[in-house]
Amino acid sequence: MDIAKILTDILVVLVAAKAAAEIAERFGAPAVVGEIVAGILIGPSALGLVGHNDEVLRTLGEIGVILLLLEVGMEMDLAELGKVGRASFLVAVVGVAAPMALGFGAMEMLGFEFKTSLFVGAALTATSVGITARVFGDLRALATTEARIVLGAAVADDVMGLVVLTVVVRLVTEGSVSPLSVVGIVAVAVAFLVLGAGIGLRLAQPLFSLIHRVSRQTGTMVALALAFTLAFATAADAAKLAPIVGAFVAGIALTRSDQSERIHRELGPVGHLFIPVFFLQIGIDAQISAFASAAVLRDAAVLLVVAIIGKLVSPVGAIGSPGDKLLIGLGMLPRGEVGLIFATLGRAAGVLNDELYASLLLVVLVTTLVTPQLLKMRYSRLSTETMPTIDEAGEPQPSGGWLRITREAVDLAARPPAIEAVRIALVAAVAVAHREPGPRLTEWLRAVPEGAKRWRVDLMDELLDVIERGNGRSWRFLDVSAVLEGVSASLAGAITHRLDDARSIDPLGRYRFESVERLRRLDGDDPIAVEAQHLLDPRPLILALLLVDALDAEYDAASVADAVGRELSLPDDICGGVTALVADADLLWAASMRPAAFESEAVLSLASHLRSPERARALYVLTRLHHDGERWQWQRIDEMYRLVQAALENDELTGAKARNLIDDRRRRALTVVEGKNAADRIEEAPRAYVLRQSAEAIARHAEFLRRPVGGDEVRVRALSNGDEWLLDVATRDRPGLLADVTGVLAKHRLSVVEAVVATWADGIALEAFRVNGDAPDCNAIAADIRAAFAIPLSSEPLHNATVTFDQSASPWHTVCDVVAPDRPGLLHTIATGFAAAGVDVVAATIGEADGRADDRFELVDRNGRKLSPDHEAAITRFLEAGVVAKRRWFRPRYEPAPAAVR
Repeated sequence: MDIAKILTDILVVLVAAKAAAEIAERFGAPAVVGEIVAGILIGPSALGLVGHNDEVLRTLGEIGVILLLLEVGMEMDLAELGKVGRASFLVAVVGVAAPMALGFGAMEMLGFEFKTSLFVGAALTATSVGITARVFGDLRALATTEARIVLGAAVADDVMGLVVLTVVVRLVTEGSVSPLSVVGIVAVAVAFLVLGAGIGLRLAQPLFSLIHRVSRQTGTMVALALAFTLAFATAADAAKLAPIVGAFVAGIALTRSDQSERIHRELGPVGHLFIPVFFLQIGIDAQISAFASAAVLRDAAVLLVVAIIGKLVSPVGAIGSPGDKLLIGLGMLPRGEVGLIFATLGRAAGVLNDELYASLLLVVLVTTLVTPQLLKMRYSRLSTETMPTIDEAGEPQPSGGWLRITREAVDLAARPPAIEAVRIALVAAVAVAHREPGPRLTEWLRAVPEGAKRWRVDLMDELLDVIERGNGRSWRFLDVSAVLEGVSASLAGAITHRLDDARSIDPLGRYRFESVERLRRLDGDDPIAVEAQHLLDPRPLILALLLVDALDAEYDAASVADAVGRELSLPDDICGGVTALVADADLLWAASMRPAAFESEAVLSLASHLRSPERARALYVLTRLHHDGERWQWQRIDEMYRLVQAALENDELTGAKARNLIDDRRRRALTVVEGKNAADRIEEAPRAYVLRQSAEAIARHAEFLRRPVGGDEVRVRALSNGDEWLLDVATRDRPGLLADVTGVLAKHRLSVVEAVVATWADGIALEAFRVNGDAPDCNAIAADIRAAFAIPLSSEPLHNATVTFDQSASPWHTVCDVVAPDRPGLLHTIATGFAAAGVDVVAATIGEADGRADDRFELVDRNGRKLSPDHEAAITRFLEAGVVAKRRWFRPRYEPAPAAVR
């Protein structure tokens, strides 16, 4: 196996697939057409970049078709399938039976074998619902009677087609055919679909709920969903059915799981990689020379006529139902992906030769390319002929309102004035979530002139009601009736731009907004719902939840969100709030996943950006509803939110005054220093440190830290300050550093008056002191500090001291106050007790009055979290008893000094 050749083939296929899909999209052609053409171009019959016999590519393509049928199954709404109605079902039956019978008869007349004729007839049965749905969507005709019949029929057509595929594959591969064997194969196929779907529907919900609860790794859910699919595909193969039937059943089963949306979303990128490989492989296998063969062109022409006639007669099933029958027939024409799967399986089974395979390929390509144009022409003509007239004044309003809402449908009770079009459409959209729009309603909205479909500020409550209570059907109704364009052109355009997969059979795909759906599904006592209920004004959150999903295809979502807010005439504060939430949609998630997420500087930076508890609460709710995550990720999100809210309650750290003070001090300090390194130190200085220091001190320390400090290096500087000395120590941060440094200062008879401790993100620690005593010998102090690093800590007992802890004074630190008689080395004694208890000092404030020291320390444990009760007890014990070190292997173990030592 030549690994380099395989990798090169995969490279060529992936690049060709995506380039072809992009080009096809720009020319208005389905991506599948571009992918097949690209396969022909890179295959042996053209450029020869990829060969026929690459088993790795063929395997990737097989995985792709499994994923394609999985997606079809997951997009299959069983409730909707059960409600397609008599017309759709009969159209589907005729649309399967007629092409199969005509195709079989045509092939028999042309002299082909029975098996080949049967397979070709079966290959002509499928309808590509994705292509038809996309065309109707572009025409804003998804709500029309014709579109509903076609889409319902096409979905039923897919299920019937899979049964036909299963039966035909078995018949042509088993050799002999008898009525009994046909009945047996049909029974097995139907039994597998029914029993497999039933078992899967019962199994998927508890299984994937359990996986969601216990999994810790991000990829577990999608990996096991794929394994679930492959298990069903294997079961289908064991039952002598096509594996894709098993994948389809797995998809149906997964739709009932609470995790279905997440699975669908996470499987999407996998499908985008593998599914195009299948369609490129079709082109690679095609012989371009065969397209010029007279026999191929003859067979293709015959099959094309049969394919068109077979689908154009399908509206016979809709006789007696409203709607244009020709438009219904045209909507059933495109063969698309399922027809290609039939052709590929027939070629692999040896039933179809290269020439007949090429003929079927031409039929699929022609029907796929021509149908959109024919649909647009027919619909445009019908729109011109059937456009009703509008009475601007309307009819008198009935006592029960303009709308008549029943269990099955919502329709007009009377014709309203045109000026009421948007209000009525918004109210109807909520009802349409679970009902069909009536013909009078859809025709009236279509006839209302665009000038009357304009947004008014007094309609905001109705719009919010659609967001909160509507669903994909509601938004599709507003879009196809051209009301959404009048409400907000930017929102309508964004929904149109949402990435739409032409292979999708789900016509509601672009109208599904999962974040809003999750909000709707929350129980009232859910913690997220409780947070949402505490919002003073929920409007920014509700609008932002809609927009973060609706604008997911936009490059600059925040700008579009601002445009939507302006079009809705939102007040500046609400518009700004919505725009900020959309812009920050990923901020809380990203900030919580960083390695040093919960350190004070990171939390303060986020809190200062959010500025208010209201905005932080809205962003938290949006994050929980917009993102998919594992339990450990949600725990980090919750912890970050708690810290941010605690920080926002401390106006001294995050209020406007604090922000202005920090910005002012940094700006003034930057005017004093020279060089980029010193400037970077100021920009990256911890916020708490900046709040405690003057601009001059910040500049002085930045100059001192201009040169990096490495290893065990210790840098000491002393500056005269009247009768006192300003002593700065720079080194790498390490446990017990303050204890080491203060012990050396006590040894040099320097009494600490004030201490400032700060640590930068790169591990550089600054310990700045104001001391009394003789002129410090900086070199000797530095040498003694380096030596102290290797000496275990020890301290005397601290008598008559009062030690208190406050967990609420800071959102991320435990504040410890120590009041004790002042004496030389007191700070060293306290710092040693902290180090022995496994606690780090983040900041220290030293005070003295009337012979008593009153020192305050901000403390964290070795993991950067607040102290536990055990830590607090250990500190008290070490301070009261003193500290002694006992060697344990290569590291000292600290214990309280025994009574005899004291």
